Amino acid sequence: MPTELPHIYPQKAQEATLRLRSAIKESIQENGPMSFNTYMQLSLYHPEHGYYTRGLDNVGKSGDFFTSVSVGSCFGIILAHRIHKEWLEQAQPKLFHIVEQGANTGQLANDILDTLKSTFPSLYAVLQYHIIEHLPSVIEIQKITLADHIRNLHHHSEPTPLGENGILLSNELIDAFPVHLLQYENDQWNERMVSLDSDSELKFTLKPLSESLQKATKSIQLTLPKPPEGYQTEYRPGIETYIANTKKILTQALVITIDYGHTSSSYYTASRKTGTLRCYHQHQADENPLALPGIKDITAHVDFTQLGNALRNAGFQLTHFSSQSHYLTTHASSWLTNMEKNSTIDFKLIRQFQTLTHPTTMGHQFHIIEAHTHKIENADAMEKLEIDNLKIK
Repeated sequence: MPTELPHIYPQKAQEATLRLRSAIKESIQENGPMSFNTYMQLSLYHPEHGYYTRGLDNVGKSGDFFTSVSVGSCFGIILAHRIHKEWLEQAQPKLFHIVEQGANTGQLANDILDTLKSTFPSLYAVLQYHIIEHLPSVIEIQKITLADHIRNLHHHSEPTPLGENGILLSNELIDAFPVHLLQYENDQWNERMVSLDSDSELKFTLKPLSESLQKATKSIQLTLPKPPEGYQTEYRPGIETYIANTKKILTQALVITIDYGHTSSSYYTASRKTGTLRCYHQHQADENPLALPGIKDITAHVDFTQLGNALRNAGFQLTHFSSQSHYLTTHASSWLTNMEKNSTIDFKLIRQFQTLTHPTTMGHQFHIIEAHTHKIENADAMEKLEIDNLKIK
């Protein structure tokens, strides 16, 4: 999770939001309107009062939203099969690394490691699992979750060069990177800033774009040359730096990035007039991020074209892009075949698989992009085409 703020242990939600809102207002009073990028950074990652830094009870039935991991272990099981396939394709190296960023409680790591240990013991024996996490409180939770695999587990506060072979994994990480909010008004682009009204309550105001954001709108206008009046959207500036740092970790690796979002041609359309920014609290969605800072999750969809271009520009070879439904169905084949052969069909896992792949739930909302740090022969045709010219499988 991206933050450059100092590391302090979390506090209770109600007290946290009052203190955070007070700190934000004080900053605006002293320094003028605040970019939404800064506001979102504080709301999610403030070291004492941020949504993610206060604790990890935000996922599942008792939290604010569901993820593929919270559906059950099926997601990790299938990813473990994909990881084993990649290990074979990398010629079964004697030391293999999995590096996960944004690991939350560590449940996905545990599901993957449980499967590798029971189903692919040869890989498990040479595997080291690395989690990039700087918050001490989160690390302690992850160590508890992964107690059965503690000998394979390593923590790093930032991306660290590890050597050669492995997997670079993230699940629902990039959607939580802070965004700038943009608005097309009076035939020009503006930035939506957070300021104070006459009653000292938070509100949005507009200001002319900085030079860096002007460059961002040029890429948007390649897809949408003339936005409708009042059109709002987001721009996420942290992707390129994230990819550049990721590139330093392993020299021969597969990158698996899982998230919800769109390619640019679907993201920046006239019909998507209010953008994709959403807030979640107790499984209720809204579009008011200025209410309850630190209490609600704030997120925006991923621009997979921006992500794909960042990977390409950093020297990665794009090798796959598809819906979660297509991806999981493809890589579940060996798992499902084994169950049928052994007559050990687990109907609970089958129901989880159906939830993960159903087109009206998670199957078409989430997408997976794969890239390699090294040249792959006979890769998907994706490398030869622009990402927006490809249909999502």
